[in-house]
Amino acid sequence: MRFLIATHGEFSKGITDSVRLIVGDSGTLDQFSMTKSKSQESAEIEVKDYLKKYQGPDLIVLTDVFGGSVANLFTNFLLQGYEFQLVTGVNLPLLLTLVLSEEADSFQSVTQGIEEAKKGIIHVNELIQQKGGN
Repeated sequence: MRFLIATHGEFSKGITDSVRLIVGDSGTLDQFSMTKSKSQESAEIEVKDYLKKYQGPDLIVLTDVFGGSVANLFTNFLLQGYEFQLVTGVNLPLLLTLVLSEEADSFQSVTQGIEEAKKGIIHVNELIQQKGGN
């Protein structure tokens, strides 16, 4: 599988660097940053060029915010018929689960990754209180 992390600002670079630090560089992890200096038109061209090269059932695009400009950009390409999995709300546990997954089916891999990511969101203070701590 191939992964494109697409976010506002440089978040995609930071999270991609973190994954590479933890699991190494597999060569299947790319990034796209929507910055103030990048116009909507140039972003669309950049994404279109990328999708022409890598689209298919094994491409998973992860964006930061559902309904945000980056997710909407990729949603428009889905609606135009480009083929890839699109997931919003990217976080490190989700990305690690996907990158390390041995699941061959990208749809199933995404489903499993989302479930694992949900398990990793914990309010530690509440957990301590439940265990009888402060």
